[in-house]
Amino acid sequence: MLSKRDLRAEYPAQLALTEANLTIAREAIKRLWNERQVERGLAPSADRSGSCKFAALVCRDLFGGRLSGNYDHMFVRADNRVIDLNDDQQDVLILGKRAHLHVRSAIEHPDYRESLGYCQARAKRWVEWVMQHPAIERSRHDQSPTYEPFS
Repeated sequence: MLSKRDLRAEYPAQLALTEANLTIAREAIKRLWNERQVERGLAPSADRSGSCKFAALVCRDLFGGRLSGNYDHMFVRADNRVIDLNDDQQDVLILGKRAHLHVRSAIEHPDYRESLGYCQARAKRWVEWVMQHPAIERSRHDQSPTYEPFS
């Protein structure tokens, strides 16, 4: 189970928030979600609807910020802005402006935190995939990240 402390924590960025890095992070979520779909006996798909918990964990660990969300969707807030790796997905588009409302009681519910806890190991593995990607754009201070995302 993800602790309330970890849920509320502001994580430092490991990567610069650039279009290139966002594209690679979205590719990681696509691969992660297809991997999970196949495990569940479903066909791989370009649609990542339903993957927001994974996407938010990966996003937070890569680009920094804090987990935020509501009963229907999870995303990251950093520096007073929303960072959402799934903002182009159908389930998020359907929600419209409601997608990025923060309802603390929703994401701090024990069942929600338990679900996030189950997502952590897979998210961490894909964070490592992104960090090792040859096309990732790093700033000088990002060359040797010392941050451990789930410690």
